[in-house]
Amino acid sequence: MYNAFFRTIEDNGRRALESPLRQDGSAYSINYADLEAKLADPQTTLFLLSNPHNPTGNLWDRETLAHIGGLCHKHRVLVVADEIHCDLTDPGYAYVPFASVSEACAQNSITCIAPTKAFNIAGIVTSAVAVPDAGLRHKVACAFHTDGIDEANVFAAEAAIAAFTKGAPWLDALREYLFGNKAVVRAFLAQELPQIVMAASQSTYLLWLDCGAVADSATKLSRFLRKEAGLCLSDGSQFRGPQKACLRMNIACPRARVEEGLRRLKTGVEAYRKAFPGGAGCPVGISP
Repeated sequence: MYNAFFRTIEDNGRRALESPLRQDGSAYSINYADLEAKLADPQTTLFLLSNPHNPTGNLWDRETLAHIGGLCHKHRVLVVADEIHCDLTDPGYAYVPFASVSEACAQNSITCIAPTKAFNIAGIVTSAVAVPDAGLRHKVACAFHTDGIDEANVFAAEAAIAAFTKGAPWLDALREYLFGNKAVVRAFLAQELPQIVMAASQSTYLLWLDCGAVADSATKLSRFLRKEAGLCLSDGSQFRGPQKACLRMNIACPRARVEEGLRRLKTGVEAYRKAFPGGAGCPVGISP
C-alpha cells in the first residue's frame, strides 16, 4: 500500500498492522480471513483503504467494498478511504466510492479526495474530506483546525472548482492516453521481458511490476537500474507487503518517454541477469 501511510502512522507513535493482498498471477484480491483477524485485534482502531489501490491499480468493486465495510462495522473499526486516484480509471471503468456502498459504510467512514492527481495540480495544495456522520465530522474539523490545515487559499479553491466543473473533456482524453501507455507497457513486457509480471490494473497511472523472476530484492534491482540504465523506478519494498522484488512504474508522461523507459528497463534487466544469474547479490559500487 502507499508508502507514506506507513511513515505517517509510525511517526505518530502508532503501529502499522498489515493485511497483505492475495496474489493470483497478475491479479490481487483481499484475504478476508486475514483481514478480519487483524480487525478483531482490540488495538486496531482505524482501517486505511486505498480506493483505487496504490500501487497495484486495483479497482475495488461494490461487493468487495461492502465486505470490507461490513467487517469494519462489525469490529467497530473506522475506515479512512483514500480516493485521490478515483478519477483516473481506465476507459469503460468507473470507481465505486466506499461511502456510497451502504449507509453503514457512509456513517463509519472518512473519505479523502482531491483534484491534484487527475488534473496535475498538486502544486496548489488542495484536497477535500467528506465525513457523513456529524459527530465524526466535528472531530475531524477540530483536528484540522488544531493543525491549521483547514483554510484553503482562494486560488486553490477556484482551481479545484474549475477542474471538477470544466475539466471532463480533458480528463477523458487523459484517461484514453494513459490507457494507451498501459497497453504499450503490457505489450512490451509480453514480447521483450516476459519474466516481469505486470499487475492487472484498471486505474491510476502507476504500474506494479513483479520482478521476482529477475531479482530477489527490489532495492538491489531499482538501484542497479538507476546506476546502469539511468531508469528510476520506485523501490517496491517501501510499499511493504510480502513481495520481495516489485517495482512501481509511473506512466503519466509522453508515450515516447514511456517507450524510452521500457528500452532502458530491458537493457538494465539484461545487464542485471548477466551480472547475477541467480538474481541475488549486490552490484559493486551500489550500497545495499
